[in-house]
Amino acid sequence: MINYALCGITFFAFLLPVAAHGQELIPNGGFELFDHCPRQDNLLSEARPWYNPNKATPDFYHTCFPTDQIELPPHSGQGLARLFMDAGWAEYLATPLKQPLDAGETYQLDMYVSSPTPNRYPVGSFGAYLSPQSLITATQKDLLLTGEKPQVIDNSPQRLTKRYSWEKVGGCYTAKGGESYLTIGNFVELPVTLGYYYLFIDDVSLLPVRLDLGRDTTLCGRRSTYLLNAKTPGATTYKWNTGSTAPTLLVAKPGTYWVEVVTPCKVLRDTITVKYQLDFSLGPDTTLCTGATLTLRLPTVGRWQDGSQQKNYEVGQSGRYTVQVSQGSCTVKDTIQVRYVAPPQLSLGPDKQLCGAETYTIQPTYAAGVFRWLDAFTDNQRTVSTSGVFRAAVTNDCATLVDSVTVDYSGCSCTIYAPDAFSPNADGLNDVFAPVACGDITMTALRVYNRWGELIFRTNSLPFSWDGTYRHQPCPAAVYHWQIDYIRQQPGKASVPKTTQNRLMLVY
Repeated sequence: MINYALCGITFFAFLLPVAAHGQELIPNGGFELFDHCPRQDNLLSEARPWYNPNKATPDFYHTCFPTDQIELPPHSGQGLARLFMDAGWAEYLATPLKQPLDAGETYQLDMYVSSPTPNRYPVGSFGAYLSPQSLITATQKDLLLTGEKPQVIDNSPQRLTKRYSWEKVGGCYTAKGGESYLTIGNFVELPVTLGYYYLFIDDVSLLPVRLDLGRDTTLCGRRSTYLLNAKTPGATTYKWNTGSTAPTLLVAKPGTYWVEVVTPCKVLRDTITVKYQLDFSLGPDTTLCTGATLTLRLPTVGRWQDGSQQKNYEVGQSGRYTVQVSQGSCTVKDTIQVRYVAPPQLSLGPDKQLCGAETYTIQPTYAAGVFRWLDAFTDNQRTVSTSGVFRAAVTNDCATLVDSVTVDYSGCSCTIYAPDAFSPNADGLNDVFAPVACGDITMTALRVYNRWGELIFRTNSLPFSWDGTYRHQPCPAAVYHWQIDYIRQQPGKASVPKTTQNRLMLVY
């Protein structure tokens, strides 16, 4: 477990990562603040610094004074505005910006709109205009601009398809420089057949489309983390060099990180390098074998739990080891628990040389651990009848010990043993012809022929034996001929199929 203290000024960057989206330029964009609680219509001036740029009567409502005119809950908070529009009549909202726009800078303008009569909403008429001076007119009619068009016009053909449903309207704008006022409303001459419609407005926002991951930074300790924030107004996709597509990225190791952000306005990219000071760890808690030692290494001299100060510390017994390392204003503390246990023990016995049909039972002896064979065999004891190397292991938290035993049938003749005669008379003695083989031979087929060479019996599976019948009828006493197909396994050599044959007397 590690405790961290960040290096110098980086401490504040760690707790408060730089916001990528910049400063909001619309004052009171959610219509939350007011001079006096609005208790009737036509009181936009109470929601300063919003004002009415013409002689019409825009409305400001707030839940401080419940009224039936608030026909739907605000998009957020407690306040909202309302405009009324008709042929020959248009209401607007206007506000000064917190600061003039910078020439060449791109901005994202967003607002939420809703209407009780969405079918009356004329597409391509409603929008927003950014200007160096305030737009003022002495009439209640449209603010039809001369020579300049509003920078944001809502042309969505699917806008306001449901009553009292908040929908986002917006767009991006590259400033000429010096724009200091925002005016919202209708900027196209409305048709005389329009008929009235109301439009509610809330959460007006104007943000610079910027991406800033902050300056390169240094953290203390390898497990310190740093939140990179790439949130950008209007962003549609985020792509980090780590493969993440989230707007933020939690850095947990040193490296160079970059992000690409796609917005309707433009594509933004930024890069930051995060370094780690005192990038070390004593490692996970560890179990060692009795008698072993462990060297704990540091990048620089540290103070250990026993008060000693050294770069490397030799561990030779169980215990909890703690170190504190300081460099400049950066301090890292780390701890490791070391445990010692006895090493495992295992013996499978000596290698064995076998002959013919002999078998051998391996009886492992082990201690201080869990025993297992290193193949699919599951019982502790195992009886073998073929040549091979048989391996097993004993494991505990200290180590894994492996042993093996070799069983070899190649030191003597390995053949198939078959009787010269048998008597299938059901007396319990020698009633079937049943050849046997030594452990390295695997029989694959048995065939029996009569003295004219006719095949009277065949089997390709266990048991490889013949009961002296043909088509369920006893065969007469006579001399028969048998053939056996087999495979012999020899250590270090490829297995080759072979055939052996001989005569057999059937008697009663």
